[in-house]
Amino acid sequence: MKGEWNEKEDNKKYIEQLREYVRLLAMKAEADEKMASEILEILLKTDPERGISDEEIEGITGYRQSDVRKVLRVLYNAKLSTYKRGKHPESEATRYYWYIDMKSVSLAIVKRKKSVLEKLKSRLEYEKSHEFYKCPKDNTRYTFDDAFEYDFTCPKCGSLLEPDDNSSYIKVLEERIARLEEEIKSDEKKVFGS
Repeated sequence: MKGEWNEKEDNKKYIEQLREYVRLLAMKAEADEKMASEILEILLKTDPERGISDEEIEGITGYRQSDVRKVLRVLYNAKLSTYKRGKHPESEATRYYWYIDMKSVSLAIVKRKKSVLEKLKSRLEYEKSHEFYKCPKDNTRYTFDDAFEYDFTCPKCGSLLEPDDNSSYIKVLEERIARLEEEIKSDEKKVFGS
């Protein structure tokens, strides 16, 4: 019973992360975020054994079928949804029945977290390997090379640039990286069972 509860809690966590991820994917694909969210909610409630067609989603939401298909393609390309081929019950035409597979979602979220982790590590390396200066008026940051080029004077207001101690920023990055690495390790254990 305890293992079952944990699995449900894990699924809840993944679903919340999935909702945010779909919102970001929709923005990137220039698709309507609200529509993408509604279609995701429908897919989350859909029985994977049956699936749901784009026509059925169109009937439920009122969105044009071409727009529904665009969102379904975005979800599919991100490996968040999948489909089964079937036949239309009346016309016998090929039809696609879409659904969400939580294992695929878990894998996609782990992959996304790894991508974010790499960006954080890259930023950390950048922060550690550069010396920074900032404008005392608006806090605009400059690398040493840029500050040197401007004779250590702010190009906007003419103020003398001050050294910028980025040690607290580095510490925050290191903490976020450590937390994310632990999350990924935990998620991978749950997904791969190792």
